[in-house]
Amino acid sequence: MRDQVTARTVDSHCCWDYTDICAFLICVVTLGAFLRLAIVVHVLPTRAVQEPGVLLQAVLCLCILFALYATLKVRHGGAVWRALGWTLPSRRYTFTASFGGALLAAAVILVVQAGGLRAPWVSGWTTAALAASVGPVLEESFFRGCVLPLVARNSGTPAAVILTALLFASFHEPPTILHCVCFAVSGVLYGWIRVASGSTAAAALMHAAYNLTLFVHQKL
Repeated sequence: MRDQVTARTVDSHCCWDYTDICAFLICVVTLGAFLRLAIVVHVLPTRAVQEPGVLLQAVLCLCILFALYATLKVRHGGAVWRALGWTLPSRRYTFTASFGGALLAAAVILVVQAGGLRAPWVSGWTTAALAASVGPVLEESFFRGCVLPLVARNSGTPAAVILTALLFASFHEPPTILHCVCFAVSGVLYGWIRVASGSTAAAALMHAAYNLTLFVHQKL
């Protein structure tokens, strides 16, 4: 019963289905095709796409975020950001997200170093700014704002949190199993706070705190 109540809370504003996910992914693939075309006609050099700078990364993230918004807006209308869970979390969850993200990053650093590996890399101040702003907003809007409530509607909240965490981990293409586990665990925690707080903003805040902590550790 408790799980059913939680599931209803998570997907209470969710009006989309898997067709919408497919439509959004088609938009992303189309964007990739435009980038390849830009290389062919020499608008962009090949290296700019293979190793994109911060500005290009930010522009691409914003374009993808707009594609998600436009897909849901055109197909369903309504308040898209609210439907995706973009509401202010309570003070309790704001603190939990901030402190929890930093603590999670510290745990990941210890685990990967104990395994003789390098912690996930965040290079440069501008990259850190992107990793603490547009990056988490885009990723959490899709994984915890869009996919999680959709999966929860059909499979229940626990399964939705786990499945979106695994999808999140595979999206980052982890180089080792240990890195994959770290990404999956972080994804579970982002999903948990999304469900517990009812706010995708809380998940994005935890994600941003995690990325910033990794960057600070690298600079120490």
